[in-house]
Amino acid sequence: MACRLAFVLSGLAGEVKDLSLRGGEHKTPEMLALNPKGQVPALILDSGETITETPAILLAIGEMAPASGLIPAEGVARWQVMEWLSWYAYQFPRAFQPAFRPAIFGPPPAENQIREGGLKRVGEVLAHLESSLGARDWLVGDALTAADLVTAMMTTFAGFVGVVPPDALMAHRKRVFALSALAETLKAEGFAA
Repeated sequence: MACRLAFVLSGLAGEVKDLSLRGGEHKTPEMLALNPKGQVPALILDSGETITETPAILLAIGEMAPASGLIPAEGVARWQVMEWLSWYAYQFPRAFQPAFRPAIFGPPPAENQIREGGLKRVGEVLAHLESSLGARDWLVGDALTAADLVTAMMTTFAGFVGVVPPDALMAHRKRVFALSALAETLKAEGFAA
């Protein structure tokens, strides 16, 4: 979802194609030809090349639309956004997947223990995000970046697994979701601020 939001904010020309993961649309021959990993998201470039994985897609979108500010142009702010995107790529599956789908990590007798471990890690992720955000509006600098998009999505997914995010993170997500450019996309996805 962070990639979709970044695409909307970027103002780049193109279209977003919705796939039914439950229906296996990401595993069709047509999609596997575009992304042999059989995963989403995937960004298909005008050249026909495919970029996959959320951090790489966010970097690509941010660089193709530098005025969006999603990826700062240079220096420490750029590195900090990349740091957050790398952290997200590691922490999201480590914490959220066991909380969402414990059965893929162990046999049925261990599912509750696996889920509880995932929920504990979700809490740790949220505590780190809250501490890092502090009293600021945005994670890096004084404007929204791609780091804020992945943070808003982590906050949202925490709610999906029954973890109530801290007030500061809920306020942060509300700031992200209140961006007028995102209103239509978020409504279509069933999200509220």
